[in-house]
Amino acid sequence: MSPRPSPATRVTASAPATMPGLAMPEVAERLETELAAPHLPSVPALSSRGHHGTQLGRATALLSELPAELTSYGWRLTQRPGADRQRAERQLSADVDAVADVRGAAAESGAHADGAPGLVLHLLGPVSLAAQLAVPSGEKVLVDHGARRDVAASLAAGLGEHLAHVRRACQPSSLTVVLDEPDHSRVRAGAVPTVSGYRTIRSLPRDETRRMIGEVAAAVRAAGADRVLLDLGAPVAAEHLEDHPTRGEERVDGFGLPVTRLDTGDWERTATLAEQGVEFLAGLLHPGEIVGVDGAAPAAAPEVSTLADRLAEPWRRLGMAPSSLAAMLLAPFDAAHHHRLAEAGEVEALRAATRTRDAAEALTDRMGR
Repeated sequence: MSPRPSPATRVTASAPATMPGLAMPEVAERLETELAAPHLPSVPALSSRGHHGTQLGRATALLSELPAELTSYGWRLTQRPGADRQRAERQLSADVDAVADVRGAAAESGAHADGAPGLVLHLLGPVSLAAQLAVPSGEKVLVDHGARRDVAASLAAGLGEHLAHVRRACQPSSLTVVLDEPDHSRVRAGAVPTVSGYRTIRSLPRDETRRMIGEVAAAVRAAGADRVLLDLGAPVAAEHLEDHPTRGEERVDGFGLPVTRLDTGDWERTATLAEQGVEFLAGLLHPGEIVGVDGAAPAAAPEVSTLADRLAEPWRRLGMAPSSLAAMLLAPFDAAHHHRLAEAGEVEALRAATRTRDAAEALTDRMGR
């Protein structure tokens, strides 16, 4: 039997950011089983449980000294903590403990003989949080410069305790934090509607969105994350080539990669960043391949070889060495389409995770040829 490739010479897969289901212990057990080391299970958001279990609900639970409450139009900042904030906090803490219990039982049964798996945590980033969270008047935080600044600082301050809880309870061999920014492109383009829907909020400049994300990324790193990735739900842009080498502690280790939406220029920028040591969270699936577009019946999931080719073939055409595929951490979807798995059936969602894992194994085999 040939030796197993080391993590530095293989492609790995990560669990989805969101999953269907109502019971975290059951979902966590499935993910831990299907994504054994060196792949990365997660503490997924279960949005079927309601607003408190979504990525936005979790983000409000992490805000330090900025309480929020639920209204008819979603989460908004308020003057004092109430039942909604407390419920979101309790649910997030209980989710981490449920994952820890599953991992502990697996270790006792000998399932971690090859080493404890790492863990990936998806967190809603500060720019998208400002686009989704409201100020007390009902308008989005995005319209108020002071509120945007306060939300980014509050999220950065509140992450430390959460990450400490995750590390203490789950004891992962490594901790990867993904800052999901599904609304980043709309914020930059001035395409986020006001609460009335009659106009849009003016765009934020690049320097401000970069500062907001950088503040949170630095806090995540200071809290002990081994790797910080930024998923904008869009292809790598030219500005990332300019920004990445100069960011210091605010620099992320890699970017999201919506594989099914990349053109030739996107792949070339990706290759340039990979040569600089940048890593990527590669979303392999098209949304319609798990949950049909516009609510149609689920399509058949692509074969593993098809998924592997989506990365390997463009990489080969660029003349990149097969070994450089180790820069890829695979995922079913990018940040713009995480919600698709929450809308799927439990069987389809788990199939997406396992196909992603099998694609990582197939790419690892190709690296060794």
